[in-house]
Amino acid sequence: MGAGSTTLHAIDAGIDPVRRLVVRRFHDVARLRTDPWYVPANEAAVLELLDDTEVPAPRLLAADPYGRICDVPALLVTRVPGRPAATPWDMDAYLAALAQALARVHEVPPEPGLRSYAPYHDPAVYGERRPPAWSGSPELWQRAFEVISGPAPETATGFIHRDFHPGQTLWTGDRLTGIVDWTTGCRGPYGVDLARMRINLAIEYGVEVAERFLAVYQATVGHDGRHPYWDLLDAADMILDMPVPETQAVADGYSRFEHWTAIALASVSDQLWDP
Repeated sequence: MGAGSTTLHAIDAGIDPVRRLVVRRFHDVARLRTDPWYVPANEAAVLELLDDTEVPAPRLLAADPYGRICDVPALLVTRVPGRPAATPWDMDAYLAALAQALARVHEVPPEPGLRSYAPYHDPAVYGERRPPAWSGSPELWQRAFEVISGPAPETATGFIHRDFHPGQTLWTGDRLTGIVDWTTGCRGPYGVDLARMRINLAIEYGVEVAERFLAVYQATVGHDGRHPYWDLLDAADMILDMPVPETQAVADGYSRFEHWTAIALASVSDQLWDP
């Protein structure tokens, strides 16, 4: 089915009825040794947690998290119906479906042994934070780094996907039918999920769409889980995987991302330590 951070294999098992399954192979041996968020055992634990919920996630059928049976660590899961997200024809309905799905994720009670959120940036690996080489506003990032160097505010926490964005969703027509890639699932601030989704929406569709998503989510759950501290911390994490753009289209997306970050920074004085 394709290869990215993992290699996916579709399996049709049995005859009547046919069971549509997926083997998810964690093939990146270097990441298994060095990336604390590339952990098959964590994804297996998260999928077990989601098994009796309404979250449209794959169901775990078998796990070989340490590669003792398969050639590499692997999970056997049900195949969620749908196709990757495409440009929506009805943006309001699209944002509502994403917000409702995220609300269901945040309703899941985290188990006591579930790992806790931590930023992707590890000073031992990356050194001190630096503005991205492609940025025309390095002072923006320096100010953001100053904010997130302080203590985190007390905000609502619970179960989060940790990397929730449109690329992690599957659709049948205009209906969201699946959320995938649960390796980073953990206990953490809801604001991190809100930040990661809005960053991706801002890059793809613009800041106005990103803020519309926030409003829809707030109306769905009845409270505001967003906080500028988590916006800025996740933005600082995001630039770790953003190389110098090679096309104007990518550069334009980066510019929209910096605009979104500037808005988050501007709201710090009003909200930073007011949960």
